[in-house]
Amino acid sequence: MRLLLMLLLECLLFTLLVTESFARRLPGFSPAKVLDFGAGTGSAFWALREVWPRSLEKVNLVEPSQSMQRAGQSLMQGPKDLPLIHSYNSIQALNKDISKSEREHDLVIASYVLGEVPSLQDRITIVRQLWDLTRDVLVLVEPGTPQGSSIISQMRSHILWMEKRKSRKYEARKSKDTNKETSKDLVTLRSGVHIVAPCPHEGRCPLENSGKYCHFVQRLQRTTSQRAYKRSKSEPLRGFEDEKFSFVAFRRGERPRERWPLDGMKFDTLKEQHAKRNPEDLEIDYEDLLRLQAEAEVEPCKKEDLVNYESDEVQDDTVDSDKDQEKGEEETIPADLGGGWGRIIFSPVRRGRQVAMDVCRSIKRDGSEGSFQHLVFTRSKNPTLHRLAKKSLWGDLWPF
Repeated sequence: MRLLLMLLLECLLFTLLVTESFARRLPGFSPAKVLDFGAGTGSAFWALREVWPRSLEKVNLVEPSQSMQRAGQSLMQGPKDLPLIHSYNSIQALNKDISKSEREHDLVIASYVLGEVPSLQDRITIVRQLWDLTRDVLVLVEPGTPQGSSIISQMRSHILWMEKRKSRKYEARKSKDTNKETSKDLVTLRSGVHIVAPCPHEGRCPLENSGKYCHFVQRLQRTTSQRAYKRSKSEPLRGFEDEKFSFVAFRRGERPRERWPLDGMKFDTLKEQHAKRNPEDLEIDYEDLLRLQAEAEVEPCKKEDLVNYESDEVQDDTVDSDKDQEKGEEETIPADLGGGWGRIIFSPVRRGRQVAMDVCRSIKRDGSEGSFQHLVFTRSKNPTLHRLAKKSLWGDLWPF
């Protein structure tokens, strides 16, 4: 049972991280009806409940293993105010039980399940079935290994190709049909798809045939049970582990045409910033300086009776101010779904006064083509972006 809870916890953390990543890109997205394919013990449900606690109304779980279904049901017996939950053995059983008009879900998730399907053709069939059941967003998650990343890349390419073919057929039929009623029917035809995360474009993956694979890392704190199961006799076990994962989140419809965040912005070099400084700001009030030095020389009262405890917290005003400043910057420059936001792949390298990073970005305004670029920022040439790059992490968005 403890091993089962460990697996549930790891899957929960990965799914929670993925859902939070695309939920930030979709602030108005609140799924009411959700499908979890390969649900296992229902870890995705708990992650969704954490991100959208009030919007969930109905959750359909597809899990062929009866033991997994029983384990998931036992975990869901305690909490109250749960949405309506149904379990099915297969997609076919779900389609038989639900009418065709009610089969679409606001959010469909398939987490750590496609890698268990041995055939590529079977994976494509499953993903196409899941896409047909998707009204808005489809999320696929696999382990961050070369095989898992390859599966995500293959499914990404297939859905994009499938929707492009549908769009071409739609345009061809639209140009031939002159009947207004037929044109209205074509308008209601669902066509188009864009990627919410992690890709900033719908073009061919720039990492294909490059020897690298797209994945991300999440550091997890190991519990006592995990240390007991995974401990090694030769080396002491660390208190954490870095788990890798690959994912992609699709959304129906074309990518929004948003203004790129750095359009029209000009950044000064360090010399230009120094030249623009106000001379009055550099003046020193020596009277205030002497007064502060005199106050610093006064010996403070000794507090020998005070005892320090580990629970004592030290508040740092500078840290809080930095956090407030970062929060303010995030609010002033929201990360929209336009093609102007790239994704940092792999960990940025900080050497001296320069920061180097690899970024997957869109090179066209409509997001139809992307590239993988190596960027280097120095403090002397662009102190603004250099300061931003120093705070960036693997998987963060980067403005263009």
